[in-house]
Amino acid sequence: MIKRYREKIKNYFKEVLEIKATPKEIAIGFTIGTAIAILPTFGLGPFIALLIFLIFRRISKISLLFSFVVWNPFILISLYPLEYYIGDLLVGNVQTKFKLEILNQIFVYSARYLIGNIILTIVLCITSYFVIYYLIKKFHKKDIPVISEIDKAIVKNE
Repeated sequence: MIKRYREKIKNYFKEVLEIKATPKEIAIGFTIGTAIAILPTFGLGPFIALLIFLIFRRISKISLLFSFVVWNPFILISLYPLEYYIGDLLVGNVQTKFKLEILNQIFVYSARYLIGNIILTIVLCITSYFVIYYLIKKFHKKDIPVISEIDKAIVKNE
């Protein structure tokens, strides 16, 4: 199962690399998709992505969708404890004064989780932008000599 998932991701990544967009457009598309996937959108992520497709024409839609494949629910679930831990480090001991103790607990846990989630989302978005940008630039540089050789062969045959 893991091998099949790895192959599927590799094929999606190959499609992203072969997109005829600039590295910046591809990286921005992946970064926006990362933000949508990681932030708690309560099931509205695909609708937000659709709205972004309609508003922004210069981003790579395929790389945005690819980010949803990378940030699947299994990976996101494994990030929850880290998000809570980061929020707990930053928030510390928050006191609330609701009359029901359960509301106090819900507020404290939610605040810790959301703050950690926002911090981790920012870090992962910045990191993913530079990683994807670097990989696309590297792939395009590797591809350029092959394309120029094909162009030379076509010119000689004409």
